[in-house]
Amino acid sequence: MTATVRSVAKAVAMLQAFDSQHRLLTVRELSALTGVPRSTCHALCQTLVETGLLEMHGAEGYQLGQSLATLGGQVIERTGLVDATLGPVSTQLASTRSEIHVAQYVPTGIVYLLRLQNGRRLPNRNRTGRHWPLHGSACGLAVYAALPVAAREPHREGLPEETLALMDEAAVAFVKRGYIITEVSQEGFRSVGAPVLDQHGDVVGAIGTGDARNLMTTQRTHEIGVAIRRAAEASSRALGFLPSLAPDVSQKRRPA
Repeated sequence: MTATVRSVAKAVAMLQAFDSQHRLLTVRELSALTGVPRSTCHALCQTLVETGLLEMHGAEGYQLGQSLATLGGQVIERTGLVDATLGPVSTQLASTRSEIHVAQYVPTGIVYLLRLQNGRRLPNRNRTGRHWPLHGSACGLAVYAALPVAAREPHREGLPEETLALMDEAAVAFVKRGYIITEVSQEGFRSVGAPVLDQHGDVVGAIGTGDARNLMTTQRTHEIGVAIRRAAEASSRALGFLPSLAPDVSQKRRPA
């Protein structure tokens, strides 16, 4: 590996050190998180600032730069998930009487792209742009359930048995219902989610919603689950998913 390639790898590791728990990082903290020597971190930070991939935040350290939003926006546009889901989720918004979220699948989990409300705002940990692991929310579990078995393995690494059991239960339930039900995202909250597939039958994201657990009776949970499943099916069709034409579709999990 050449010195230039090693420098690129270090810069990528530094950018990946930022997350919802580490929005601002000093050179010292970046070095500790990545193992990159502090002097190298300092030099790379300067270069990343010049390119707009990092920004200085006063004396507090560095934060991710606006240029990353431009790059990420190209990925979002290419996938077409927001455009495909906006109509179907807007149609279901009135019937669910709760927030609806759209999340895009990325190699490390999901990123929330859209959050629609019907006027009744509920305390919710989800935010547009927030990254979650697949086991942490209804949208994430819906994506997990729609992945081929081999593709699930990286999302299981290092998790406790209790969490793995929850993920397995969600996958089994999805086969039966076409949507998943979970209370994992936050205390006192019950959520449902369903995956969105592209023209190849591959999962690209999910649609989810939820409400206070005391309001989510068995009947209402099922009604909302069916509504979300239908929105996901319509979104998948908008992306070109046709079960009868998708290759190897019998091996892929898809909205029922």
